[in-house]
Amino acid sequence: MSGQNAFNLQGKVAVITGAASGIGLETSKLFLRSGIQGLVLVDRSKEALKKAFSESSESDSQLCEFVEADVSNEDSTKLYVKTAVDRWGRLDICVLNAGILFLGIKHAGRAMKDNPEGSSGSIVVISSQLGLEGAPGLSAYSASKWAVRGLALTAAEELTPLGIRVNSVCPGPIHTPLLDAFEKESWPVMAGKTLMNRLGKPEEIANAVLYLASGASSFCSGTTLKVDGGYSKFG
Repeated sequence: MSGQNAFNLQGKVAVITGAASGIGLETSKLFLRSGIQGLVLVDRSKEALKKAFSESSESDSQLCEFVEADVSNEDSTKLYVKTAVDRWGRLDICVLNAGILFLGIKHAGRAMKDNPEGSSGSIVVISSQLGLEGAPGLSAYSASKWAVRGLALTAAEELTPLGIRVNSVCPGPIHTPLLDAFEKESWPVMAGKTLMNRLGKPEEIANAVLYLASGASSFCSGTTLKVDGGYSKFG
């Protein structure tokens, strides 16, 4: 598969966690524009999902299932994977955008192993530029993102021989609701640490996720894709 068709998701079924805002929301919209057959959208609040997608077309709405889930809970994780398999008979792509992801890898991997045409799939994990380096005052967050990336690398070792690719994206400072936790005065400082002297946009991360989820990256597994405007240029 090559050219524009390599990014086409026609016939594919995907799960996206943390889909009600930010990177998860923009990735969901991009997948819908890319021909996805079915999309399970997961967040802590079904109402938040409904609000985020309230302006979706009727045809797009028919392709989506909203699932309220706690991604740290095994039963919740089983539920969103089961939702995809029960409705569409398969799971091809799992984008683990919410911070806790071990259970997602575990149960998505099992579902992909049982796909009708044989074991296959793509798991994309969202880590962070702070999973490549540290930052003052952010030791716990940075440590957790290093762990996320390490888990993705280990999963790639285990699942790639089964035809299931596992890759991670490390965003830099992106203008999402998460950024609101920081003082606005610090935003220009973050932007200034990138070579592009600006904050990234959620849709720029979504583009990277589409690449790793699609056939365009068919020879990628265990890859860490930095999308940080050059922030971690030496990482």
